Amino acid sequence: MPYFPVDDDMPFHPKVLAAGNEAMGLWARAGALCKKYATGGEVSTEMVLSLGTKRLADRLVKAGLWVVIDGGYRFHDWKQQAGNDEASVEKERIDRARAKNAARQKAWRERHASDNGVTNAPVTESPSPSPSPSDLTLTNESRPEVDASVSTDSGDLSPAMQALASQAGITSVPAVVEQIRKWTQRDVTPDVAVGIARHLLAKSKGDLKWPQRYVARAISQSPLEVQQHIDEGGLAA
Repeated sequence: MPYFPVDDDMPFHPKVLAAGNEAMGLWARAGALCKKYATGGEVSTEMVLSLGTKRLADRLVKAGLWVVIDGGYRFHDWKQQAGNDEASVEKERIDRARAKNAARQKAWRERHASDNGVTNAPVTESPSPSPSPSDLTLTNESRPEVDASVSTDSGDLSPAMQALASQAGITSVPAVVEQIRKWTQRDVTPDVAVGIARHLLAKSKGDLKWPQRYVARAISQSPLEVQQHIDEGGLAA
């Protein structure tokens, strides 16, 4: 099992104090995921929004702990942070992971390149007002039966986001992608869809028996909120 080492001088390092405890929570969680999935210290925008917020990521950048890259962020001086003794092994894992992710994203975009009627134009119809989290909580009476055979489309998900989808109880990522497309007129990748689903689930109250159904209902009742989340984060495919 890979580990994300932290220096014992870290707690009172000037950069850490400048970033603040909340941002360092994002830093630590992202670091662990980078080690687990051999990303080379790179954290995608989707992953940031699943673990925290853009505001916290910007604080890490300002403090000099992260740098901005195309599609997300990267840990400053990752090799030193990850441990020099494993640099050669990690490089090989990183190269494989990057090649696999690039092929997956390219295949997804090619499959959806010919889709008609999906644009990034603003929604012209006035959707229903955004409900409060309690309005979206599904009672036992309103929960429909879910086909247990439905599974996450792992072929279009990065390993990290696949794990997060499973933890959140998302049984069909393609269904979330289609719900977002239907209600917001935004086309997003499966990784982004998982991030949005987790964002919506974080607002729920209590234990949800059917997280997938909760997310579908939240998207249909709060399309402007989801659309804004996509636009502000630059997450449209």
